[in-house]
Amino acid sequence: MPENTEQSTKERSDQKVDEQTGQKNNKKRVVFGCLGFSVALVVIFLVVCLFLKMTEPVNVASLQGIYKEKDSLDVVVVGASEAYANYCAPLAYEDYGYTSYSYGVSGVPGSLYKSMIKEVLDNQKPKLVVVEMNGLLQKDYYYERQGNLHGYLDNINNYDNRAEAIEYAVPESQKDEYKLTSFLDVYHNSWQSIEKCFGTLVTRIIMFFSPKSHLKGYATFGKIAKADNDDQLKSNHFTDKSKAYFEDLLNYCDTCDDTEFVFVRFPHMDKNTEPEIAEQLSAMANAHGYKFVDFSYSKEEAGIEPIVDYYNDEHFNARGAEKFTKYFGNYLVNNYDVMGEHSEAIKASWDESVEDAHRILTRAKADIDDNLGTYYYEFNVYYQ
Repeated sequence: MPENTEQSTKERSDQKVDEQTGQKNNKKRVVFGCLGFSVALVVIFLVVCLFLKMTEPVNVASLQGIYKEKDSLDVVVVGASEAYANYCAPLAYEDYGYTSYSYGVSGVPGSLYKSMIKEVLDNQKPKLVVVEMNGLLQKDYYYERQGNLHGYLDNINNYDNRAEAIEYAVPESQKDEYKLTSFLDVYHNSWQSIEKCFGTLVTRIIMFFSPKSHLKGYATFGKIAKADNDDQLKSNHFTDKSKAYFEDLLNYCDTCDDTEFVFVRFPHMDKNTEPEIAEQLSAMANAHGYKFVDFSYSKEEAGIEPIVDYYNDEHFNARGAEKFTKYFGNYLVNNYDVMGEHSEAIKASWDESVEDAHRILTRAKADIDDNLGTYYYEFNVYYQ
């Protein structure tokens, strides 16, 4: 066979192989391109859904931050927004040496207190749990507010605890909505508050990557309350439903070995706990060997000044929180064994948190002077 014929046949064979190889590579590129595009769509979809799954950013910071503490807490304060606005854990550590955390959720109903304590004890072994009672001193409608139920239930990690809390605290007609584990049916009307959606998403990212909670749940606004507040027109309510929830909570606390409990009322600006309600709370707590301590009448002793030490009718601003934390911390160390043993690494970490807290409180107090109303919480450790 002539040489040029053999060469031509070989070239055609090589060309055919190249074409087949090229076709295979093209198919691979198409497949990988489709897969990459699909993955990108899924990621974008999940980010958008996470963006729309909005709650108060401070709830995310408080609920997710406790998982970072690595069993290092002596005291945990559980409750609604009073727990994180009226008490600053790093300041208590600086003054008294015990470690603590504000495990608070804005507007959380007292029907979720048992679940909150379970979530805490699943991750920590505190010597003392402080329960602020605001969530049990409301009218019964308080227990059915969807946004406030979601604020807690959608932001905890223990799925079994979440499922149990839904069965326990969510109205029967709403249970299915809360049981959904996808992002699809939660807060999709939240686009109306894009700023809050963004703040919540950024906070989720911060708390995911942060090695610790810097402010230990603390949050505040840089402003003072209005003189014409309506707090004095409000009443506390201790309904039959609330009494049943409280009794069940007390029974649960009885089963928690190695942890003490105290039930408290932090001071609002004008509204004090009605004596008859305080007596009922004390009697129920005492029957289980616990105390109810009403600090609503301790404002003068703590040096709290109405209006100037509050950012609204129920919550201290930075100045008020400094005063009350010192007063309340002193009460704790003189009435409970709250001093734990901690490693040098944990002590160094808490020293850093004290510095972070002072930095944030300094900014917040400067804003109070100008009544700017800036919101300060975990996010501000990284920004501003």
